[in-house]
Amino acid sequence: MWYRSESGVKPQEVQEGKSVVYIRKNITEEQREVDGETVTVWTYDECKVPKEIYPIIAQQQADIDYLSMLVEE
Repeated sequence: MWYRSESGVKPQEVQEGKSVVYIRKNITEEQREVDGETVTVWTYDECKVPKEIYPIIAQQQADIDYLSMLVEE
């Protein structure tokens, strides 16, 4: 399940934790006023995937990317 998140630091698209892998997409940089100062905030969609399932998802995405490349040729 994807949920909206934000950070003061630019997030990695894929980041491994102890038991989960964080997958992030739609990463955008925003400027906001906080207490009279302009700060950078990164917003993105994030999904947590159990580590043992991530290799399957990564392979499926690689297959989709490959097929998309073939169709575009």
